[in-house]
Amino acid sequence: MNDSEINGGRGAATNSELPKAVDVAYRTLREWILQGQLVAGQSLPEAELAVKIGVSRTPVREAIGRLSAEGLVVMERYRKHVVAEFNEADRVEIMELKAVIEGRAAARAATRLSDSQVSYLRDLSDRMERAVREQGDAAHPLFDELNREFHALIWRAADSPRGERILETALSSPFNVLGRLDATLAQSMERACWYHHEIVSAFESRDPERARTQMVAHELSLITTHFPER
Repeated sequence: MNDSEINGGRGAATNSELPKAVDVAYRTLREWILQGQLVAGQSLPEAELAVKIGVSRTPVREAIGRLSAEGLVVMERYRKHVVAEFNEADRVEIMELKAVIEGRAAARAATRLSDSQVSYLRDLSDRMERAVREQGDAAHPLFDELNREFHALIWRAADSPRGERILETALSSPFNVLGRLDATLAQSMERACWYHHEIVSAFESRDPERARTQMVAHELSLITTHFPER
């Protein structure tokens, strides 16, 4: 079956359309893997995925190649691609490396954030804490949204596109399978809130090393949260 047939007669993408189609396929597959819709060991049949995503097989093939380079996909016998499996050692190593990169970003951001941005980070931190205090485990969706905004602002201020690319690719891990928690969800969020307050305090003092130290501690605390025996 060729690309035209896979796409219901629409024909393969032109040269100018191919990069966009590859990007769509890549981002879609990556999201499915990280969210657990595609699980460890699951095969990745190009034809089926092409139909589901709405592109031809060529972009899917190239997207799988990119995911393989990132370590999210591996090739088994007979050139069969499957979702990579992350064991505990893999995930801990990823989290340790992530802590280093995030710490560097926080140190850079400490002297680059404007006063209004620091105030906004304090507001985000307060809102996360208030949500957890008032809603407990049910605060998780809001907490997750505010937490992403919190860290995204730090990365924008850090102005480190290379570091951000490393974080988005080589240090990606399907966190839905990180491991069990050593505390309730609310307790885990409360712990994160404490670190967020400390990080913002470092920003308010314009102290890069303190910002680095607190961010690294924040990220490493996730290892204890998910792997209490370590």
